[in-house]
Amino acid sequence: MTPVLEEILSSGSTLLPSGEHTKITGYIDQQCGSLLQRVIRELRPAVCVEVGLAFGISTLYILEALAETGGRLIGMDPAQHDDHWQGGGLHNIDRAGFKSYYEFHEDTSQNTLPWLVKKGQRIQFAFIDGWHTFDHTLVDFFYIDQLLDQGGVVVLDDVGYPSIKRACDFIITNRDYGVYDSVRQQDANNLRRRIKHRMRQILNPLVRTDKTPSSEAEVKAYGINNVYFLALRKLSDDSRRWDHFVHF
Repeated sequence: MTPVLEEILSSGSTLLPSGEHTKITGYIDQQCGSLLQRVIRELRPAVCVEVGLAFGISTLYILEALAETGGRLIGMDPAQHDDHWQGGGLHNIDRAGFKSYYEFHEDTSQNTLPWLVKKGQRIQFAFIDGWHTFDHTLVDFFYIDQLLDQGGVVVLDDVGYPSIKRACDFIITNRDYGVYDSVRQQDANNLRRRIKHRMRQILNPLVRTDKTPSSEAEVKAYGINNVYFLALRKLSDDSRRWDHFVHF
Protein backbone atom coordinates (compact mmCIF):
# COMPACT_ATOMS: atom_id res chain seq x y z
CA MET A 1 0.00 0.00 0.00
CA THR A 2 1.33 3.43 -0.94
CA PRO A 3 2.56 5.43 2.10
CA VAL A 4 0.04 8.24 1.49
CA LEU A 5 -2.91 5.83 1.46
CA GLU A 6 -1.56 3.98 4.51
CA GLU A 7 -1.16 7.30 6.35
CA ILE A 8 -4.73 8.37 5.56
CA LEU A 9 -6.31 5.06 6.58
CA SER A 10 -4.28 4.69 9.79
CA SER A 11 -4.90 8.27 10.95
CA GLY A 12 -8.47 8.67 9.75
CA SER A 13 -7.57 12.09 8.38
CA THR A 14 -6.05 13.64 5.29
CA LEU A 15 -3.78 16.56 4.51
CA LEU A 16 -5.38 19.42 2.56
CA PRO A 17 -3.54 21.75 0.15
CA SER A 18 -3.83 24.44 2.86
CA GLY A 19 -1.62 22.35 5.15
CA GLU A 20 -4.50 21.54 7.52
CA HIS A 21 -5.65 18.04 8.37
CA THR A 22 -9.30 17.05 8.18
CA LYS A 23 -11.23 13.90 9.07
CA ILE A 24 -11.89 11.64 6.07
CA THR A 25 -15.49 10.83 5.19
CA GLY A 26 -17.27 8.96 2.41
CA TYR A 27 -14.57 6.44 1.49
CA ILE A 28 -14.46 2.74 0.63
CA ASP A 29 -13.09 0.15 3.05
CA GLN A 30 -9.95 -1.91 2.47
CA GLN A 31 -11.92 -4.97 1.31
CA CYS A 32 -13.45 -2.88 -1.49
CA GLY A 33 -10.09 -1.31 -2.29
CA SER A 34 -8.59 -4.78 -2.61
CA LEU A 35 -11.34 -5.75 -5.05
CA LEU A 36 -10.59 -2.73 -7.23
CA GLN A 37 -6.90 -3.60 -7.31
CA ARG A 38 -7.55 -7.29 -7.91
CA VAL A 39 -9.75 -6.56 -10.93
CA ILE A 40 -7.22 -4.12 -12.39
CA ARG A 41 -4.35 -6.57 -11.94
CA GLU A 42 -6.40 -9.28 -13.65
CA LEU A 43 -7.68 -7.13 -16.54
CA ARG A 44 -4.61 -4.88 -16.98
CA PRO A 45 -6.78 -2.10 -18.50
CA ALA A 46 -5.20 0.57 -20.67
CA VAL A 47 -7.77 3.22 -19.73
CA CYS A 48 -10.08 3.40 -16.71
CA VAL A 49 -12.84 5.80 -15.68
CA GLU A 50 -13.91 6.78 -12.17
CA VAL A 51 -17.03 8.80 -11.36
CA GLY A 52 -16.36 10.73 -8.16
CA LEU A 53 -13.16 11.74 -6.37
CA ALA A 54 -13.83 13.17 -2.87
CA PHE A 55 -10.62 12.72 -0.82
CA GLY A 56 -9.29 10.25 -3.38
CA ILE A 57 -9.21 7.05 -1.32
CA SER A 58 -10.62 4.78 -4.04
CA THR A 59 -8.62 6.72 -6.63
CA LEU A 60 -5.38 5.94 -4.79
CA TYR A 61 -6.25 2.23 -4.73
CA ILE A 62 -6.89 2.30 -8.49
CA LEU A 63 -3.80 4.34 -9.34
CA GLU A 64 -1.56 2.17 -7.18
CA ALA A 65 -2.60 -0.88 -9.22
CA LEU A 66 -2.31 1.02 -12.51
CA ALA A 67 1.22 2.07 -11.59
CA GLU A 68 2.07 -1.65 -11.53
CA THR A 69 0.18 -2.75 -14.64
CA GLY A 70 0.39 0.39 -16.80
CA GLY A 71 -2.60 2.41 -17.94
CA ARG A 72 -4.26 5.63 -16.93
CA LEU A 73 -7.36 6.82 -15.08
CA ILE A 74 -9.87 9.47 -16.19
CA GLY A 75 -11.70 11.00 -13.22
CA MET A 76 -14.45 13.56 -12.74
CA ASP A 77 -16.01 15.41 -9.82
CA PRO A 78 -17.67 18.85 -9.96
CA ALA A 79 -17.34 19.37 -6.18
CA GLN A 80 -13.61 18.69 -5.71
CA HIS A 81 -12.92 22.26 -4.61
CA ASP A 82 -16.06 22.89 -2.57
CA ASP A 83 -16.01 23.72 1.16
CA HIS A 84 -15.95 20.06 2.17
CA TRP A 85 -13.41 18.34 -0.11
CA GLN A 86 -11.21 21.47 -0.55
CA GLY A 87 -9.06 19.90 -3.28
CA GLY A 88 -8.01 17.07 -0.95
CA GLY A 89 -8.38 14.32 -3.53
CA LEU A 90 -6.16 15.95 -6.13
CA HIS A 91 -3.66 16.83 -3.42
CA ASN A 92 -3.44 13.19 -2.31
CA ILE A 93 -2.89 12.00 -5.89
CA ASP A 94 -0.06 14.52 -6.26
CA ARG A 95 1.49 13.57 -2.90
CA ALA A 96 1.40 9.88 -3.81
CA GLY A 97 3.26 10.54 -7.08
CA PHE A 98 0.42 9.36 -9.31
CA LYS A 99 -0.35 12.64 -11.10
CA SER A 100 1.05 11.41 -14.44
CA TYR A 101 -1.44 8.50 -14.47
CA TYR A 102 -4.49 10.70 -13.82
CA GLU A 103 -6.63 12.92 -16.05
CA PHE A 104 -9.14 14.99 -14.08
CA HIS A 105 -12.30 16.80 -15.23
CA GLU A 106 -13.87 19.16 -12.71
CA ASP A 107 -17.34 18.68 -14.13
CA THR A 108 -20.34 16.41 -13.70
CA SER A 109 -20.33 12.87 -15.03
CA GLN A 110 -23.45 13.78 -17.05
CA ASN A 111 -21.31 16.24 -18.99
CA THR A 112 -17.97 14.42 -19.02
CA LEU A 113 -19.05 10.90 -19.96
CA PRO A 114 -21.00 11.91 -23.13
CA TRP A 115 -18.00 14.02 -24.14
CA LEU A 116 -15.75 10.97 -23.82
CA VAL A 117 -18.21 8.93 -25.89
CA LYS A 118 -18.30 11.63 -28.58
CA LYS A 119 -14.51 11.73 -28.86
CA GLY A 120 -14.39 7.95 -29.32
CA GLN A 121 -12.69 7.07 -26.04
CA ARG A 122 -12.49 3.35 -25.21
CA ILE A 123 -12.05 1.97 -21.69
CA GLN A 124 -11.68 -1.43 -20.07
CA PHE A 125 -12.57 -0.63 -16.45
CA ALA A 126 -14.89 1.81 -14.67
CA PHE A 127 -15.86 2.64 -11.10
CA ILE A 128 -19.17 4.38 -10.41
CA ASP A 129 -19.31 6.20 -7.07
CA GLY A 130 -21.06 9.45 -7.87
CA TRP A 131 -24.48 10.88 -7.05
CA HIS A 132 -26.44 8.05 -5.44
CA THR A 133 -29.90 8.46 -6.96
CA PHE A 134 -31.33 5.81 -9.30
CA ASP A 135 -31.45 8.11 -12.31
CA HIS A 136 -27.92 9.48 -11.90
CA THR A 137 -26.49 5.98 -11.41
CA LEU A 138 -28.31 4.63 -14.45
CA VAL A 139 -27.21 7.58 -16.61
CA ASP A 140 -23.60 7.02 -15.49
CA PHE A 141 -23.89 3.34 -16.44
CA PHE A 142 -25.58 4.16 -19.77
CA TYR A 143 -22.61 6.20 -20.96
CA ILE A 144 -19.95 3.99 -19.39
CA ASP A 145 -21.45 1.03 -21.23
CA GLN A 146 -20.88 2.88 -24.51
CA LEU A 147 -17.23 3.45 -23.55
CA LEU A 148 -16.57 -0.04 -22.15
CA ASP A 149 -15.00 -2.74 -24.31
CA GLN A 150 -16.54 -6.20 -24.33
CA GLY A 151 -14.94 -8.12 -21.48
CA GLY A 152 -14.43 -4.94 -19.48
CA VAL A 153 -15.63 -4.50 -15.91
CA VAL A 154 -17.70 -1.80 -14.21
CA VAL A 155 -17.75 -1.62 -10.40
CA LEU A 156 -20.54 0.04 -8.40
CA ASP A 157 -20.25 1.16 -4.78
CA ASP A 158 -22.99 1.26 -2.14
CA VAL A 159 -25.17 -1.38 -3.77
CA GLY A 160 -26.99 -1.61 -0.45
CA TYR A 161 -28.68 1.72 -1.27
CA PRO A 162 -32.13 0.88 -2.73
CA SER A 163 -31.52 3.31 -5.61
CA ILE A 164 -28.25 1.69 -6.66
CA LYS A 165 -29.51 -1.86 -6.04
CA ARG A 166 -32.40 -1.21 -8.43
CA ALA A 167 -30.01 0.14 -11.05
CA CYS A 168 -27.95 -3.05 -10.68
CA ASP A 169 -31.12 -5.14 -10.94
CA PHE A 170 -31.83 -3.44 -14.26
CA ILE A 171 -28.30 -4.03 -15.56
CA ILE A 172 -28.19 -7.75 -14.79
CA THR A 173 -31.70 -8.44 -16.11
CA ASN A 174 -31.84 -6.16 -19.17
CA ARG A 175 -28.20 -6.10 -20.29
CA ASP A 176 -25.67 -8.83 -20.97
CA TYR A 177 -23.56 -8.32 -17.84
CA GLY A 178 -22.52 -10.98 -15.35
CA VAL A 179 -21.23 -10.79 -11.78
CA TYR A 180 -17.42 -10.72 -11.87
CA ASP A 181 -16.69 -10.14 -8.17
CA SER A 182 -18.36 -8.63 -5.12
CA VAL A 183 -18.07 -7.73 -1.46
CA ARG A 184 -20.94 -9.01 0.65
CA GLN A 185 -22.17 -7.53 3.90
CA GLN A 186 -22.53 -9.61 7.05
CA ASP A 187 -26.24 -10.40 7.01
CA ALA A 188 -27.75 -11.17 10.40
CA ASN A 189 -31.13 -11.63 8.68
CA ASN A 190 -29.90 -14.08 6.04
CA LEU A 191 -32.32 -16.83 7.12
CA ARG A 192 -35.22 -14.37 7.01
CA ARG A 193 -34.17 -13.27 3.52
CA ARG A 194 -34.08 -16.88 2.30
CA ILE A 195 -37.52 -17.57 3.76
CA LYS A 196 -38.98 -14.45 2.12
CA HIS A 197 -37.38 -15.36 -1.19
CA ARG A 198 -38.81 -18.89 -0.99
CA MET A 199 -42.26 -17.53 -0.14
CA ARG A 200 -42.12 -15.24 -3.18
CA GLN A 201 -41.18 -18.21 -5.35
CA ILE A 202 -44.25 -20.05 -4.09
CA LEU A 203 -46.75 -17.18 -4.14
CA ASN A 204 -45.69 -15.19 -7.21
CA PRO A 205 -47.01 -17.72 -9.74
CA LEU A 206 -50.41 -17.37 -8.07
CA VAL A 207 -50.54 -13.59 -8.46
CA ARG A 208 -48.42 -13.20 -11.58
CA THR A 209 -49.24 -10.36 -13.98
CA ASP A 210 -47.57 -9.14 -17.14
CA LYS A 211 -45.48 -6.83 -14.91
CA THR A 212 -44.20 -9.52 -12.55
CA PRO A 213 -40.48 -10.21 -12.96
CA SER A 214 -39.67 -13.61 -14.41
CA SER A 215 -38.18 -16.33 -12.21
CA GLU A 216 -34.84 -15.82 -13.98
CA ALA A 217 -34.88 -12.08 -13.26
CA GLU A 218 -35.78 -12.69 -9.61
CA VAL A 219 -32.92 -15.17 -9.19
CA LYS A 220 -30.44 -12.68 -10.64
CA ALA A 221 -31.68 -9.86 -8.39
CA TYR A 222 -31.71 -12.11 -5.32
CA GLY A 223 -28.11 -13.09 -6.03
CA ILE A 224 -26.89 -9.56 -5.25
CA ASN A 225 -29.26 -8.83 -2.34
CA ASN A 226 -26.57 -8.71 0.34
CA VAL A 227 -23.83 -7.19 -1.81
CA TYR A 228 -22.57 -3.66 -1.16
CA PHE A 229 -19.70 -3.54 -3.69
CA LEU A 230 -20.31 -5.13 -7.08
CA ALA A 231 -18.12 -5.77 -10.13
CA LEU A 232 -20.00 -6.58 -13.34
CA ARG A 233 -18.36 -7.85 -16.52
CA LYS A 234 -19.65 -6.82 -19.95
CA LEU A 235 -20.31 -10.06 -21.82
CA SER A 236 -21.43 -8.55 -25.12
CA ASP A 237 -22.27 -5.25 -26.76
CA ASP A 238 -25.85 -4.01 -26.78
CA SER A 239 -27.91 -5.86 -29.40
CA ARG A 240 -31.42 -5.44 -27.96
CA ARG A 241 -34.49 -4.63 -30.01
CA TRP A 242 -35.50 -0.98 -29.94
CA ASP A 243 -38.43 -1.78 -27.61
CA HIS A 244 -36.73 -4.35 -25.36
CA PHE A 245 -37.68 -4.42 -21.70
CA VAL A 246 -37.55 -7.11 -18.99
CA HIS A 247 -39.38 -6.46 -15.73
CA PHE A 248 -36.99 -6.44 -12.78
